[in-house]
Amino acid sequence: MFTISRRNLLKSAASVAALGAGVSLMRSAGAYAAEAVTVVEWGGSYIKAMQEMVAKQPDIRVNWILHTSGSAAILPKIKAMWPRPGIDVLTGWDVSWQVVAREGWAEPVTLEKVPNLVDVPPQLLVKDDSGNIVNIPRTVTALSWFYRADKTPFEVSTLDDLLDPRLKGKICFPIPTLNQNVQIVALALHKGGDEKNMEPGWDFMKKLAQSGNIGRVANSDTDTVNSISSGETAITFQSNSSYSELSKNFKMKLLNKMDPKSGFRTFYLQEGWSVLKGGNTQAAFKLVNFLLSPRINGEYNEIVGAIPANIKAPVPDRAKIFVLNNEEMSKHAYVPDWSYMSQQADTWMKRWEQEIQPLL
Repeated sequence: MFTISRRNLLKSAASVAALGAGVSLMRSAGAYAAEAVTVVEWGGSYIKAMQEMVAKQPDIRVNWILHTSGSAAILPKIKAMWPRPGIDVLTGWDVSWQVVAREGWAEPVTLEKVPNLVDVPPQLLVKDDSGNIVNIPRTVTALSWFYRADKTPFEVSTLDDLLDPRLKGKICFPIPTLNQNVQIVALALHKGGDEKNMEPGWDFMKKLAQSGNIGRVANSDTDTVNSISSGETAITFQSNSSYSELSKNFKMKLLNKMDPKSGFRTFYLQEGWSVLKGGNTQAAFKLVNFLLSPRINGEYNEIVGAIPANIKAPVPDRAKIFVLNNEEMSKHAYVPDWSYMSQQADTWMKRWEQEIQPLL
């Protein structure tokens, strides 16, 4: 049973004009619904699955805004527009909630507002300095290394293999704003560092950039799926949802239970929503409570191939490959200091632009 990630894993943004360039707005079905909310969501399989779930209720109409890069990219836009960001529900993950909590943007979450929260492990809940819950989890997600077996010339067994000349142009590497840069944290861990000692990771990253093995830099999850689906690249670091989507059509090799000395680590996190202050909070909470119900949360995660946050929802068969027991978690998984990492986003992205990008 996935006891750590589901129960003990963690201790603890409107219109296009308002948010600026780089954000797209979509309208959902249900034009005659009595109430409307604006929700920020990821593209690809996420938006498709969530639109399908929202369509199962008649009361709330949703105006969708799509993340066009990592979820951290929208946070400065919210800050610039605060206290009127034009967003009711923000979709994000652990790092997003650290910023939301620090800035005081979230409408406090209670069981009265979201009754289905009773079936979510409390360890997944993030609180602000006043003790208020700021997030409503929907998914436990794994971030891992994986590759397309038919497009990779040899069996990859260690992170050092990423430098092998036979992988020329075959790596799809995410920019630091995707996954909060845990891909470079993984490199740092392999070379004796961690999220607070990133020099070993940046040194490895420079060698990787100079090798010519990076054939695509991914700015979004969709970039990753498209690149590997087309055969442009074959190896990447991304979420279990991307792996599950690719596995529908290709033979994929997941590197989540490798020898600890290989350097391949899996990072676990939770995704979900935060209801922002000042908007249609009553309708927003009503919507997310519906989406968090065991049946709907289970159906959503079945589509995206992830682990439901609601413990009454079954784990999809294709997500079970990501489930680690306690012993496996201690060997193969790593939970970084998300609070610390949320404060490094700008610094790490600037370092990428100045030191890595010119080498690509």
